[in-house]
Amino acid sequence: MKYESEALKVVHQDAKNMYKVGVITKEKMREYDELCLKNPKTEKKSHPVSVNDDSVDIKTINQATA
Repeated sequence: MKYESEALKVVHQDAKNMYKVGVITKEKMREYDELCLKNPKTEKKSHPVSVNDDSVDIKTINQATA
């Protein structure tokens, strides 16, 4: 996979781990794909996740990556 940046590589890997344990949905994972990957291969195009996206709770991320 090719990432937009090293920082987005880390974000995507964390999102992938959260998806694997059920913290985020497939649809949300696709949003991370759109944001982080240079050439995402997703069936459904969606808007990328923004830094101000309230649907991503930082406490949940910290718990999932701890």
